[in-house]
Formats: sequence, C-alpha cells, structure tokens
Amino acid sequence: MTAETSQTLDRGLRVLKLLAETDHGLTVTELSHRLGVNRTVVYRLLATLEQHALVRRDLGGRARVGLGVLRLGRQVHPLVREAAMPALRSLAEDIGATAHLTLVDGSEALAVAVVEPSWTDYHVAYRAGFRHPLDRGAAGKAILSARQRGRTNRGTP
Repeated sequence: MTAETSQTLDRGLRVLKLLAETDHGLTVTELSHRLGVNRTVVYRLLATLEQHALVRRDLGGRARVGLGVLRLGRQVHPLVREAAMPALRSLAEDIGATAHLTLVDGSEALAVAVVEPSWTDYHVAYRAGFRHPLDRGAAGKAILSARQRGRTNRGTP
C-alpha cells in the first residue's frame, strides 16, 4: 500500500535540499528548472519557507538555506553526541589527549562532543558548544582540507 503524500510539502523539501547542495544559492529560475515546475510555484514555496526562516534571499535574489534550519537541527546534536561518546572516550584514553567531534555549521566549526582522558594532568581547553571559523583551529582546518580533497577527487576546482 502506498501512503498518500503532500506534493507541496515534497516540493518544499526538495527546494531545501537543492539549496543545501549549493554554496552560492539559487535563483527562482534555477529552482524552477531543477524542480520542473512553474516559477510562480517556486515563488510561493520560497515565500512560505522564508516565513519560517528556513530560506533567505540575498540582495541579488538568490535563495539560500536560512538560519531556521538550525532550530530544527538542534535535536540532532544530542543524538550525534550520544552515538560518538563511546568512541571519543576510547580515543581520549588511548592517546592521552582531549578528543572531540566537530561538525560544520555554516562557515563555523561547532564542537558537539568533547572527552578528556581520565589519567593525564592537563587537558586542552575545548568545550562542547564552542564555535570558531572553519579556517581557525585544527578541527576546522581538517574539515576544509577534506573538502578540498573531495573536490579534487571529483575534478571540481
């Protein structure tokens, strides 16, 4: 049995996914072509998503993912943190250094989970919830390096 779905909701979610896949945003025309729908439909979808702060438009009219998605994603971090803690504890104890899980949040690195070893006298001062620009700190630089390698492997500049 196939469940009934909402075409409008499906399109709105597809808009969010398309916007999440681009760093430079998309125009109404670009979204219209990618979704295979009329521009009027895209305007209505964007207006609704903007009302909920899930999408924002820049001065050039390009749509981008809005900060409202962070509110939706807040409950994901506790799940990720819980899943990562056993591995982080083991790593911290094995190497005798602070271990942390850092995720990308826009242009920032966000420490989601931090574990200090129990047997050392000193620790790195790094706390869950700490944010810093991606181009600062080892975690952010590692993320940027991995992104660059991924682009190179795909042949993308």
